[in-house]
Amino acid sequence: MSITLFSCDRGEQKPDETEEYILPTEIIDADISFPYMSSDSMEPYVSKSSINRSLIELVYESLFIPTEDGKGERVLASQGEINGKEVTVKLTENARFSDGVEINSAHIRTSFELAKKNAYYGADLSSVASVTVVDNITVKFTLSRENPFALNILNFPIVRFVNGKSVGSGKYKVEYLEKTPYLQVNTNHRDYKDSWNKQIALYDMVGISSPIYPFKANKISAYKNDLSTEKYVNLSSETVSLNMNNFVYLGVNSKWAGSVTSIDWVRQAINIGLDRSSIGASSFLGQTDAVVTPFKKDFYQLSYDNLPQLSGETQRAVSILERNGYNKFNDEGIRTNGSSSLRVNILVCTENEYKLAVAQAVKKSLEDLGFGVTITEKETAEAFQLALSEGHFGLYIGETKLSYDYNLSEFFSNKGELAYGIDEAFFTEYASYINGTETTMSFVESFETEVPFIPLFYRKAVVSVNPNITGVSEGSFYSSVSDWKLSK
Repeated sequence: MSITLFSCDRGEQKPDETEEYILPTEIIDADISFPYMSSDSMEPYVSKSSINRSLIELVYESLFIPTEDGKGERVLASQGEINGKEVTVKLTENARFSDGVEINSAHIRTSFELAKKNAYYGADLSSVASVTVVDNITVKFTLSRENPFALNILNFPIVRFVNGKSVGSGKYKVEYLEKTPYLQVNTNHRDYKDSWNKQIALYDMVGISSPIYPFKANKISAYKNDLSTEKYVNLSSETVSLNMNNFVYLGVNSKWAGSVTSIDWVRQAINIGLDRSSIGASSFLGQTDAVVTPFKKDFYQLSYDNLPQLSGETQRAVSILERNGYNKFNDEGIRTNGSSSLRVNILVCTENEYKLAVAQAVKKSLEDLGFGVTITEKETAEAFQLALSEGHFGLYIGETKLSYDYNLSEFFSNKGELAYGIDEAFFTEYASYINGTETTMSFVESFETEVPFIPLFYRKAVVSVNPNITGVSEGSFYSSVSDWKLSK
């Protein structure tokens, strides 16, 4: 749920723990309340709003859910096996929809076909060409390319249709009191007896600009701030971090001779010497996981031998610069070879002020290596994109939301929207990787040599929770809601 905060009060808010906890209805027996949009559908392949999509994981389940190591966590699948361009998945025995009907392979096929056509779910399935039914509990997915993350992307909702309405197999199902929806525990779910909350109230957000207001009024139990726009306002003493696939990186111009970043050993020195740990800690409220490759750090195919350290390797980076003649300093304290100095510019869009903090942290880390650094701020996304397209930059602060198979095609293709400054010669390297002729580590090693861009971190969202509620755990937004308890 992407939330833009329009609060006029920018000061730090402190919760009043004695304030009465109010639910939108007293008719159902609920201690927990979540926002929803009555103007939007709660059907997974029809819903458009991020608010309603956040509820889908409670009502519908998938074969797998994405994990940090890329292997995927089994949900409705009992096993999954990747063999080249084929992925065989077996269903958990006796898995049932909320109406008691047993889930079978035909439901998987129907759901996949819907997901493949859906703009939201289809992005993750770009490498999955088709699915065939093997038997009642087994399906085989055919990939368009080899994909080590194949299980990670089989996270589309499994549905069954009854009278044109979809039925799911999640811990909850949607029920109505007159015309008002609420969530009722699914008694056909394998874990339903462990669910503390049998009912969850829903609060209609139509006409309300942000969940910040009903949260402060105790109308809803939690809200998410993904730190994408306005300044963060502390609303609760109880907060948890929420993992996202928002990848923040340092774009590098390898093609413009007017920047020292066009020199390969300069790019290598920057990549090795950057203190990503400090950059991440001072950016986005520290809600970051620093990385040295485009993949999350726990990816099962990664080996960290000879890769840069998260805290930076200053001496190793400096030795590269000095070995190439930059072993002196001018009057400004910038490294020089006697005729030219190591100066670089960082381009940043300040529509999101957190990105300016990233640029300032990168500037400090580069200055520690002896670079002279200037920051060019662009106040709008349009001005930022124009500056990138003109190509007269050295570095830029970039962010993209990657699919759960970490598809980097937008960086490494002629039509890629993120290919600014990247030498086309590296496109073939990536093509070899996704075609299966190159291993993950050989691709990473080539990446470290060429440095087409510099990974910084994956960032997180912050979920504020009513301080009287316990049992909230980090992870997916509502994943632990069945364990939430209202203590007062």
